[in-house]
Amino acid sequence: MDYDSVSQEGLIRSFDKTTDPHEAEHEKDIKLFEKLRLYPFEKDPEFALGLSIILGHPGTPASKAEIDRDDDITLQAKCFYFSRKEKLEFPVNVAGYQAWLQARPTAVQASTVNQQQSSVASAGHANSRSGQAEPAYPSSFAHIVELITTGQPIPGIQQVPDTVLSGQDTPSTKSKRRKPWEQENGEEPGN
Repeated sequence: MDYDSVSQEGLIRSFDKTTDPHEAEHEKDIKLFEKLRLYPFEKDPEFALGLSIILGHPGTPASKAEIDRDDDITLQAKCFYFSRKEKLEFPVNVAGYQAWLQARPTAVQASTVNQQQSSVASAGHANSRSGQAEPAYPSSFAHIVELITTGQPIPGIQQVPDTVLSGQDTPSTKSKRRKPWEQENGEEPGN
């Protein structure tokens, strides 16, 4: 047996043992996505407080219904937090994670949808009881830009009229502020 035949055998064996690098990367992503999906965000008070700041009610931790949402903002927050918590070299790809969530088996999705609907319904009842329903803001910056460029109203933003109400102004009750060089009687010093 000569060197060339040994090299060829080794080369063939190495091709047989290795897989496509894209497949290995894909499997790695799937394991990471599964780990992210199973992370107990609702039990993490640090995440709940951070998400509450993003959602616009700082100081009050995000509810389980808010944490379980699958909108863009919440998924981005989960991916960012998980990447930091797990000290990943590269952040989790949000678009890839969303695509993976949508491609999962329908049985899992059906149970998740039922849980989300019940949690959203209970959150809706809680909001209606408190009398302070939060405005529904658009989920992404691109959507806000689209609404502005097409001239559509942005949900949750109050429209202020361009008119000034005349006749409702009140006269000033305080005297006009004097400059340092002005005298009390209105004359300048040296006159």
